Amino acid sequence: MSVDKNRPLDPGQEKIRGQAGAALNSLEGLLEEAEASHLMMFALKKEVFDLLEHGRTAGELAEMLGFDTRKTKAFLDALAAIGLLEKGGLAKNGDGTYRLSSLSALYLKSSSPFCSRELLERRFARLLSPRELEVSLSRPSEGSSVQRSGPNPAKKDPQLFTRIMVQHARGSGNLSKLTHLVCRHPRFFQARRMLDLGGGHGLYAAALCRINPELEGVVFDFPEIVEVARRYIAKTKLESRITTRGGDFYSDFPGEGYQIVLAVNAIHRSPEILRDVLEKVFLSLDSGGVLYLQHRYLNRSRTAPRKAALFYFNRILEVDSFYLPTLREAREAGEKAGFHLTGLFRYGGGDTCLRLERR
Repeated sequence: MSVDKNRPLDPGQEKIRGQAGAALNSLEGLLEEAEASHLMMFALKKEVFDLLEHGRTAGELAEMLGFDTRKTKAFLDALAAIGLLEKGGLAKNGDGTYRLSSLSALYLKSSSPFCSRELLERRFARLLSPRELEVSLSRPSEGSSVQRSGPNPAKKDPQLFTRIMVQHARGSGNLSKLTHLVCRHPRFFQARRMLDLGGGHGLYAAALCRINPELEGVVFDFPEIVEVARRYIAKTKLESRITTRGGDFYSDFPGEGYQIVLAVNAIHRSPEILRDVLEKVFLSLDSGGVLYLQHRYLNRSRTAPRKAALFYFNRILEVDSFYLPTLREAREAGEKAGFHLTGLFRYGGGDTCLRLERR
């Protein structure tokens, strides 16, 4: 039986074709995102955003980098298309001057205080080739999420690791968001001692100590990290009020006599281990003390939010004992440790903060 290809589709077939077309466009959109990220990382590697800080033509940039002018123009036009450059002063032949967009000026220019180059490079380096991905997925896990410790990426280069954490805290807005949230608590200005668990750079403690002049902070992290943290704290001129303590909070007790504890993207283990850590935090807090537990959390099916699911997949390839809890698991771990949940705050960047209080 022959089929007349010129015959109009019935309404049902037309609907299916429309749905299929939309789905294909969605898949192509994922690939376009990958193409854009490759373009951005190449531009970062060639320091394009620094070279264009004051504006240049495609010909000027091509001469500086040893590129072909015509292809460089297409390269810069593509960067403009994805929002990383702006093009002005157009001539009849389409030539113009390329300048940084507000996005790249803020996050991709080296001289910007919010430059996130190393953070983006680290994320990009996690993208494995199909062969590398197959090898990693085939390798049996040497541990599991019930292990308290695992390879510490900070030990490879503590300074780089801490800089990346600084870039994330500032660039994501988490630093200002959490600081604002903590300060709104009615007992904040009564607090005299706070703990930043896994605090790394110490910027959270510094921000809160600036607002409350009576507050003293303790930054608890791996020994190699607190060595770097002291340099960041010194820049804040708050060394007399912020101290550091090196250790492993999975096994060590963080001290006591705190009224505020922060744990920001720090505890990535199973619900059982999370509960153990939170029990120690509970004992470290005075009655009426508050814990701010801020992390990326998954939903019950562990398939959303998208950022959290992708983050978990990439990290478990690096650390076998890594585990990203669901929001429900984190909430239950806090309650089993003795806390009362008094607030849940979702941030646009993907993090959620649980406010847990010891009564």
